[in-house]
Order: sequence, then C-alpha cells, then structure tokens
Amino acid sequence: MRSIRLYLVGDYPDVGQSLILPDEARHYIATVLRARDGFSITLFNGAGLTAEATLQLGKKEAHVRIDAVTTDISMESPLQLTLVQGISRGERMDTSIQKATELGVSAIQPVFTQYCEVKLEDGDKTAKRMAHWQQVIVSACEQSGRTLVPYLYAPISFSEWLETAPQGLVLDPYRGQRLRDLSSTDFTQNQCLLVGPEGGLSDKELEQALHVGMTGVQLGKRILRTETAGPAVIAALQSLFGDA
Repeated sequence: MRSIRLYLVGDYPDVGQSLILPDEARHYIATVLRARDGFSITLFNGAGLTAEATLQLGKKEAHVRIDAVTTDISMESPLQLTLVQGISRGERMDTSIQKATELGVSAIQPVFTQYCEVKLEDGDKTAKRMAHWQQVIVSACEQSGRTLVPYLYAPISFSEWLETAPQGLVLDPYRGQRLRDLSSTDFTQNQCLLVGPEGGLSDKELEQALHVGMTGVQLGKRILRTETAGPAVIAALQSLFGDA
C-alpha cells in the first residue's frame, strides 16, 4: 500500500483519535495523489513531531486516524548549515532551495547582491515570493523524509547580511581552497555557505565576505551555474562532515 508524507503544523491527537485535514490537504491527497480510503499517511509538523495515520476519506471531508505519535529527527544532519543564496530568477532559485533542503540545510537566507536580476519592489511581492519558496521547502521535506523544515529568512541586502558577522564559506572559483582541505573543527558550530546569483558575486562583494572572516572555497576547474554550485558544495560538505 502506498505511503504518503504530509506536512501539517501543530500538535497531533492521541493514538486512536481522528484529525480533520485542511481542504487544501484533502484536495492534494485525493485529487493530485489519487489516494483512497485506508491509505497510510505519515504526518510531520516540521519541528520533529511525526504521526503514522490512516486516511479516512469522505465525500466532503478527509480525516486521518492517528496510529502512532513519535518525535523523530533521525533523518536530519548533524551539520548546521545555512545556505545564503544570491537571489536568482524563477526556476533557478527554486532549484537551489529545493536541492539545499533535500540535502539537509537548516536554514536558507536569500540575499540581494550586485548582480541580482530579481527585484522585489514592495512587501506584497516579497510575501508572495516567500510563500512560494516556503512551499518549495515543504515539498522537498515531504519528498526527502525530513522532519525538520528549514527556516526561511526574509530576503535582505548583501550589506545587511554582512552586518550579522557571518561565519562559514563563500564560493570563490578562482582563489578558494579545496573542500577536502577544510577541518572538521570548522563545522562544530553553525556555518553559512554564500553562493552568488547567475552573474556570481562581484569582486567587491567577495572581498567583503573574506574580510569579515568567510573562507573562500572552490569546487575545481569548472564554473558551475548558481543552481548547481550550492547543492554541489552542500553534498560534498555532508559527505565530509555531516551525514557520512
């Protein structure tokens, strides 16, 4: 029988009790996934709480009967890493966020850099874009088995981000050191990974990042697209210092 994972915030009822699913979740399960009555569903609230449940699908409402409730973060990485992503256009930004979530980052900070081509002129556009990115994150968690949903920070300027005195890595394809030369002691606390947008970081931005203490790293001889570079580094870091 097919198993479905569903993100549902809040606390869950005791074993044996039922929970009404929101209309959006009912539509997704019944129409998109074509689930049927009796299907197994795993609920997770994004903060580590999970529940095994059985779908009870009616004509107008959908319930789930709670079969077991646990706290489970076994799918999470010990590496606490924040992706600081220069905002790129459309699907490229979605891909960066999606793959970073699948690979286990704990937070995502979008930043406006000099070569960003995306402009969010007002609060409404920012809110809509953040809601879209949040759904990308949730879907990636549902797919990958994660039980903690990475925190999505509101977009800020590069200069504002520098004021937070970040620690971590910045992609420097020409002068950075190799990932294998990093020390595991560098990852005993929260770290950032700064990745530029389509046009990369400007020379000034790179120098500023290095000046505040970021470490420049490179992946090799080839220059990768922004939506490839971030996930590639994260995967390598997980292998070296995280999930391995």
